[in-house]
Amino acid sequence: MSEVTIRAARAEDQAELTALWATVFTPPLAPDQWLIDQERLTHTIVAEDDDGLCGSIYGLPKTLRESDGGSAEVHAIGSVAVAERARGHGLARRLVTATLQSARDADWALLFTGTPEVYRSSGFETFAMARTLTGPWRAPVPAETTARVMRETVGLGSFRPLREVYERSREGRVVLAPLRGDRDGAMAEVRMRGATLYRRTEGSTVVGYAIAERRGDVGVLLESAVLPGIEGDAEGVRDDLLAAIAVDWASAGVTSCDLAVPALPEEDRALRAFAPEAVRQDDRTGMIRPLRREARLHGIRHFTAGDYF
Repeated sequence: MSEVTIRAARAEDQAELTALWATVFTPPLAPDQWLIDQERLTHTIVAEDDDGLCGSIYGLPKTLRESDGGSAEVHAIGSVAVAERARGHGLARRLVTATLQSARDADWALLFTGTPEVYRSSGFETFAMARTLTGPWRAPVPAETTARVMRETVGLGSFRPLREVYERSREGRVVLAPLRGDRDGAMAEVRMRGATLYRRTEGSTVVGYAIAERRGDVGVLLESAVLPGIEGDAEGVRDDLLAAIAVDWASAGVTSCDLAVPALPEEDRALRAFAPEAVRQDDRTGMIRPLRREARLHGIRHFTAGDYF
């Protein structure tokens, strides 16, 4: 293996980065979400040898909710890729060291991985969150929808009318969830593009929404939120959304489900009725490393499908 140089990404690296991600990640990682970030080159570090790019790491600044209603500036690490020819030489550790050196204003660092042993030597520790309910699913009897729930396909711009519902549904109750700025919202739209958005409104105000999709005979609930303190019945809003999803899933032959929502008591009650045979699963792919201080994540933790990076 030739000598490896670690450096900041340049505009001309995009084609090689795309090729590297397509080779290393299964399914291949497309650059669509990365391209949303106007500062992506500053946030991306690459490794280069005589044959071209052989590694990458992405360090995205995010503001995440913490315990007691506070928030933290977090260095969110993703797209850690090492080409096969460069493996076994500690390159991933070098890339992690390089991105952490750029995280001068971050309180702590966060990543998600299926190979935690790679990162423990860099000071990361695993944490868990009760993220999904999975198991068999059958349509409630009767499965009825409501005209108050509107459907559309998630695309760019879909999340703008949902921002207040998302933020207020998590404020003071769910830790780890991002405070979504414009970039975070656009990235979430890219990640969940093509899924079905179910919206429940009161007049012109969105009071609740859910985002779901089908993968064969599996129904997947990607994200949901109901506006707290609304006039009327929040439980009824949630029930309307789930009823609309049930109608679509029943007609499509869904027989099992994966429901990713915060483990809030009122949501658990609704989902137990929606999928009584589903069981709560812990997600243990998250890892944290203190930088300026320890993370404060006591309480209900949740990251949606749209919040990964």
